[in-house]
Amino acid sequence: MHFKHFKSRALPALLLLLLASCSTKQAPDSKKQTQTFTEIEAIDVDAGTLSAEQHVELAKTLNNNGAVSELLIAAKLFYQQENYAKALWLADKIMPLVDENTTNSKHEKVQLALIKASSLQKLNYYPESHIELNQLEQYATENSILLTASYYRLLSAAFQKEKQPIPALNAQLFEFSVTPAKAQNQQQITNIWHNFQSLSQWQLSLLALDKAPNSKGWLALTALANKFGGNQAQMKYQLSIWQNKFKLHPANVIAQQLLIQEISPKDIKNIAVILPLSGKQQSAGRAIQQGVLASFANDKTKSLHFIDSNIVNWYGLTNDLSTLKVDYVIGPLLKANVDKYISHTSAQTQSQTDNLFNGSSDLFDSNKTENTVNTSLTKQSQSADNITAIDSDFAIKSYLETSENSNAIDTLLLNIPAKASLTSHHTVLSMRPEDEAKQAAATLSRQHFKHPIVLSQKNIVSKRISQAFVRQWQRLTGNVIEVVYYDTGAQMQENVKASLSVDKSKARITKLKSRLNQSIKTKTRNRRDIDMIYLVGTAEQTRLVKPYIEVNISEFAKLIPVYASSRSHSTQSDYSSNSDLQGLTFTEIPWLLASEQNAELATLSQALWPKRSDGLSRLFAMGYDSYQLINKIPLMQQAPYLQHWGQTGVLKLNEDGVLTRSLLWGVYKQNKVVSIAMEK
Repeated sequence: MHFKHFKSRALPALLLLLLASCSTKQAPDSKKQTQTFTEIEAIDVDAGTLSAEQHVELAKTLNNNGAVSELLIAAKLFYQQENYAKALWLADKIMPLVDENTTNSKHEKVQLALIKASSLQKLNYYPESHIELNQLEQYATENSILLTASYYRLLSAAFQKEKQPIPALNAQLFEFSVTPAKAQNQQQITNIWHNFQSLSQWQLSLLALDKAPNSKGWLALTALANKFGGNQAQMKYQLSIWQNKFKLHPANVIAQQLLIQEISPKDIKNIAVILPLSGKQQSAGRAIQQGVLASFANDKTKSLHFIDSNIVNWYGLTNDLSTLKVDYVIGPLLKANVDKYISHTSAQTQSQTDNLFNGSSDLFDSNKTENTVNTSLTKQSQSADNITAIDSDFAIKSYLETSENSNAIDTLLLNIPAKASLTSHHTVLSMRPEDEAKQAAATLSRQHFKHPIVLSQKNIVSKRISQAFVRQWQRLTGNVIEVVYYDTGAQMQENVKASLSVDKSKARITKLKSRLNQSIKTKTRNRRDIDMIYLVGTAEQTRLVKPYIEVNISEFAKLIPVYASSRSHSTQSDYSSNSDLQGLTFTEIPWLLASEQNAELATLSQALWPKRSDGLSRLFAMGYDSYQLINKIPLMQQAPYLQHWGQTGVLKLNEDGVLTRSLLWGVYKQNKVVSIAMEK
């Protein structure tokens, strides 16, 4: 059907449908139009005195092109009236009716696409809005159209909804760059800075690859704030260098704020460390204890008190800490004990305990027994008041809510609680394996791999890592990754062959030989669509699996790169036998990468504990960082941009009170492990 003939038939039907659904309304208030309309500055309309419905009525009297123009105005007015469903419907119906041969057709199509995308977001259809924005980007590219600030604002919102902070911030930077200077405002700059502060170190490294407008200056400012934010003198010096280099950068407003911002350290003198120092988890507790002591290094300004979580009286813990005058706690380590600690040291529990002690103390006070008769009437009156208070919403609320004057102690928990809720007094340093899987997926998704698979050992921890990798990959790329779980022994070999389709190749060879009466030379072939393997398993299993992968790669095919989690790396291995692991690239904490660790501390640790396992070495590093963090966390709470370069990674405090880690990358090369930069 010819396009113009289609329009001539579709337009009257569209007008009838729309008029049937519209009742005559007054023209919208012009002030409200202006306020709402600033959200999409590319959609400009001078409605005059006509309402949206009147523009639809007027479209009935015009030819196709004139009618489309009137309907476009009507769609804009519906949007301004916050009638997003009608704006979306009308914009969608108008889109195919726009005549490509008219002068303003491209401009009209962009406006309609923006109305659709924004209306979808207003109606909470973010995935559909993102699809619309992708189509608009393709149309703009094909027609050499510059995208507007509205497009980038909507794109940033779509990425934020998908929990993709890097592309969301990238879109924000583009939005600011295309916003006219007169329209740029302080709030935009503040929002950009807030989002820079929220990124971990590995996320900042990935953002730098995008090279968005003004990103160089933003990244430089963020980097110096990350490193020097806790030292005001160094901060001022570094900021002066930045200001000289980026004199016209919009972030100069933030630099001025940082110059005058004051951060107050907390005076911490008595520290209690709650760890499993006996029982089944004794070795783990001792490793952390040794890390804390190594970091403490006989600091004369502080005192350490170690408490065994296996024998502690949780009900009396608050009183014990008060007796010791503890002003900071590290631990506990096990999830169950973390829940107990939070429960028994909460403000509500403290209040109940105080009331119990105060109430029972009267029984043993001889002075009070003498006045029993004289005060009986008063007590009856108080009892009546208390009974009345039971019906008071205020009384119940006061009982349930945390008291501002409670004696809660700031605590660095070494695990995330299973049930209990964190408060402002709690910070968590967690070694969750899922975190490194998310970092690995985000980094590797930038390496142009299209068809990766995950080979995962069949156990609980490995499954957690592999599923976290898969979810992150799908969130970033939209693609679902195949996961192949393998068992140990011969079953592993079969699983690996199946994942590479080598078993199918052998089956085809066997079938072919059975049909021929002569001997033939054959070679198995692996599937060619796999371009990367993410391997999850212990170091022992990795030594078996990786060479077996290479054995099953056809000589006609390229080697498939293999990446892994830190579980695949062991410092206890005999490096002379590392030829099987050549090329394996993995994430790791600095402490277990010889080129990145604290050399002096590493020498001491090796001398004292030469046969310590990798797992206990990680806990030692955790203990070391824990003590370093007790002075840093109060600063991080005041300055969210501040980060800590520790032995467990680059640590950053997020809005939930959890310290997230950025790990390093290592690779087996020439029978050695060397650190590499993957974000490039």
